Amino acid sequence: MIKYAKSFCVLAEELHFNKAAARLHLTQPALSYQIKKLEEQLGCILLKRSPHKVLLTEAGMILARELSAALNHVNGAFQMAQDAARGDSGALVIGYCELPEAGNMTAAIRRYTDLYPGVDVTLINMPTIEQVDALTAGSLDVAFLHPPLNAPQLVMRPAGEELIVAALRADHALAAQPALQLAELKHERLIVCAEQLGPIMYNSILAACGKAGFQPKLREEMFRWHSMLDQAASGLGVAFVPASLSGTHPLLVFKPVEDLGVKLLTAIATVGDPTRPAVIRFIETARSCQARC
Repeated sequence: MIKYAKSFCVLAEELHFNKAAARLHLTQPALSYQIKKLEEQLGCILLKRSPHKVLLTEAGMILARELSAALNHVNGAFQMAQDAARGDSGALVIGYCELPEAGNMTAAIRRYTDLYPGVDVTLINMPTIEQVDALTAGSLDVAFLHPPLNAPQLVMRPAGEELIVAALRADHALAAQPALQLAELKHERLIVCAEQLGPIMYNSILAACGKAGFQPKLREEMFRWHSMLDQAASGLGVAFVPASLSGTHPLLVFKPVEDLGVKLLTAIATVGDPTRPAVIRFIETARSCQARC
C-alpha cells in the first residue's frame, strides 16, 4: 500500500503518466496498474483520465493532500529508525560521581556530542553505589564510577586514577608547606569517604596512618566530596579528597601527602557489553579521548 501511495503522490504532482512513471523508474503500464489497484482497494475513483491530461477527482485531491503529509511523516520515522540503529539519534543517560574531570568525562562527552549531535545526552550525579543500582535497573546507560566494586553484572573499563590529597584551611599552621607527611596530621581529625561507600580507600588511609605511627581520628562523610570540603573549611578537620578538586574552594589549600599514596580509580561501567549503538559509540569515543590524553 505504501508503494502505491508513493506512486499516486508522484502522479498527482505530475498529472502525466509518462512523466510520473519516469520519476518512479516504472513503465507506464506498471504505474497504471498500481493506480488501478489503489482505486480498487479504496473503492473510489481518484483520477479523471483523458487522452491529453490527467485530473484529480475530489477524492483524489483529498488523498493527495493527506498522503503527502503522511508520507513525509513515514519517511521521517524511517530516517529516525535508521539513525537510532546507527547510533546517530536517541538518548544516552550517563551517571557520574561529582568529579566531572575524572576519567576525562567532560572531554569524552564534548567529543561525543560533536560527533553525534542527534543523541540527547543526560548527566546524572549520584554516588557510585547508587550508580550500580541505576545501571542494573536500566535507568543509566553508562556510568563513570569508582572501583573496586562487588558488582559482577558490570563491565568496568579503566578510565584513570588520581592521588588523594589533603584539603585544609588556608590559615592552618601547615598551609604554607609545599607537601605534608602523615605524621604531621596525627592530631587532626581526618575527614574521609565513609567506609561503606569506599572501603578500599578507607582501609588504605587507615593502613597508611598506622604505618606512619598513629591511629587517626576519622570523620566519615556519607555523601559528597564537596561536603567534605565544606567541613574542612568550617574547621572540622582536614579532608582527604581527589587531587582534581584542588583549587575548588576559596577557603582551602590542597597539599600532597607524600607518604599517603592512596589513589582514586575511575572506570566506565555498563551492564555487560552494550548492544545499543549509541552506548557502543560513546565507549569508543571515551577510549579515543583517553588515548589522546
